[in-house]
Amino acid sequence: MLKFLAASFGIFALAAAAPAFAQIINPSFENGFENWAEEDPDDVVTVSGEANEGEKSAKIKGKSGLLQQAVTLAPNATYVLSVDIRGAGLAGIKVGDQVFFDRHKKSKKWQTVEIAFDSGAADQSVIFLGYNGAEGRYDNLRLTTTSAAIEKAVSVVPKSAGGSGLSPDLAPGQNFDLLGWTLSTPADENRDGKADTIGEVDLARGYSNPKYFYTGPDGGLVMIATTGGATTSKNTKNVRSELREMLRRGNKDINTRGDNGMPNKNNWVFSAAPQSAQDAAGAVDGTLRATLAVNHVTTTGEDKQLGVTVIGQIHGKDDEPLKLFYRKRPDHTKGSVYASHEPVGKDDVYYDLLGSRDNRNDEPANGIALDEKFSYEIKAAGNTIDVTITQDGNTLAKTSINQTGSGYDVEREFMYFKAGAYNQNHTGDADDYVKATFYAIEATHP
Repeated sequence: MLKFLAASFGIFALAAAAPAFAQIINPSFENGFENWAEEDPDDVVTVSGEANEGEKSAKIKGKSGLLQQAVTLAPNATYVLSVDIRGAGLAGIKVGDQVFFDRHKKSKKWQTVEIAFDSGAADQSVIFLGYNGAEGRYDNLRLTTTSAAIEKAVSVVPKSAGGSGLSPDLAPGQNFDLLGWTLSTPADENRDGKADTIGEVDLARGYSNPKYFYTGPDGGLVMIATTGGATTSKNTKNVRSELREMLRRGNKDINTRGDNGMPNKNNWVFSAAPQSAQDAAGAVDGTLRATLAVNHVTTTGEDKQLGVTVIGQIHGKDDEPLKLFYRKRPDHTKGSVYASHEPVGKDDVYYDLLGSRDNRNDEPANGIALDEKFSYEIKAAGNTIDVTITQDGNTLAKTSINQTGSGYDVEREFMYFKAGAYNQNHTGDADDYVKATFYAIEATHP
């Protein structure tokens, strides 16, 4: 996945010294991984005896696996990198600050993947082979020049060059690993009176909607929630475009919520919960990390609802142990960030992070403007929830919530993360909206 690919840019410098001009050494892995730099912390990269040409191929069966080889190119030439792949795979080439690649969906037979690109001013490149959601084998790599007019492979600008490491030409589910999420939308296209939900598999296959869920021009994942629109239940008046964590990753044999009131393998619990709940759950404790920019907030409606959106959550069975808010009032240039904790069956308790929840008159001096990127981390362990706001590697604010006695350490509670744009205004104009662009979303569990 591109999140993994972007994180791997830092090890390109470790690739073997560049071989002769436009020549791939050991292209069919007949000599094992000779001349290939191997990144394999989890032992998921091996030499396979199944081949399309010769007797061997490379096999990658996990997302931590990566193979690389440095190759010298002629500047200002058009090339085609060809790779034979069986199974699923990611193949590409880094040329200067550009990355050209193709994602090959799972196939039972060997298929040739061709990646066209221009070398530009660069004469050095790194070919890479990686994981694309399932085991894959790679064989018979070729690098040739061409004078024919040919559609170029997708290019991204990596973070090291000031980009997002994402491609504007890919669907959200191809830039991000969305198999672990469902999407709640502002739409009710089936007219059942509830907001439509897009399942994990559909998201991973590349679902997008130009009105509320799509890839932006910088590769970021754009989520928009209008003030008017469908809601997820009778218990809320607010509209959302929001991802909901799904540990089951597309396995519909596992229910979305708990089983007979108990947690199940689709959700997680706090380690303060009884052992019976921990045994039943899909995970124990967890961390949600995201990088985003809020691009637009509501400017119409009741004063207390102006400019407010939820950008991250820990959701419980019925209540929310943690909601993370961004709010910018119409007369301010910067917005505030704050959190809330809701004990089971009780009112929310609020925690200011940047600026304050109110900021009725004063501009939040340490706030964040619209379109300004920042990151958050929500870390849950035991009866503690830590929330940290960072920007450019610097910690801007942090708070720790002790939820002892809040009612979440019981047998029949379960948790899941949420991330997106959850509009907190239902009194404004119907076409008023909140908009956020995400550049990283990752939920992990120890």
